[in-house]
Amino acid sequence: MHVIIGGCGRVGAELGERLSEEGHDVVLIDVDESALRAVSGTFNGELLAGDVTDRDVMVRARIANAGALAAVTQSDNVNLMAVQIASELFGVPRTVARLFNPQRERSYRKMGVRYVSETSMIAAAVRNELEPGTFAQHVSSPDTDVEVVEIPVERAGHGVTIAELEHDGDIRVATVRRGIRARIPKLDDYLQEGDIVVAAIRRGAHRHIRRLVCGTGS
Repeated sequence: MHVIIGGCGRVGAELGERLSEEGHDVVLIDVDESALRAVSGTFNGELLAGDVTDRDVMVRARIANAGALAAVTQSDNVNLMAVQIASELFGVPRTVARLFNPQRERSYRKMGVRYVSETSMIAAAVRNELEPGTFAQHVSSPDTDVEVVEIPVERAGHGVTIAELEHDGDIRVATVRRGIRARIPKLDDYLQEGDIVVAAIRRGAHRHIRRLVCGTGS
């Protein structure tokens, strides 16, 4: 997939490197040429100096072929403008904007802008580290009652079926990783000690689920 990334700071550079390693065709754009020069030598995409909100720059980045655009500059205004131009003028099917100001989240949702909130991500990560009995988070949104978490299965969870785990409706399992392999399980599949379960859970259900797979609610 052809991916355009606006903003070549730490987040943009790391995202670009990972996507290019996965085989995507990536263009990294930044107004600061020194930021582009600092990108790791492992990045095998294209570096383009310019403003990601500039139509001519987007054309040079081959936006007509883009399957996705991520705007991760240090400016909320630039990020919002970039995703709006990409989706509304060029029809890019997938766009996401980095958001620093949490007060703008409601307006972004009303506009249908997909975003990643810096504040929400940090707050969720800190809460996850400080609050006992919680699982590592993959995704959490402040306006929903659902979290996507990673659950390590301990001895108490050995032999529990997916159906038993999902029985009370607090959890829906997406994948089970066993060793280096991950799979989508069936309801009658059994968990084994050492498995890693990735699942959507109801916010506040950590303690109940820990009793099932870890043998403790604390």
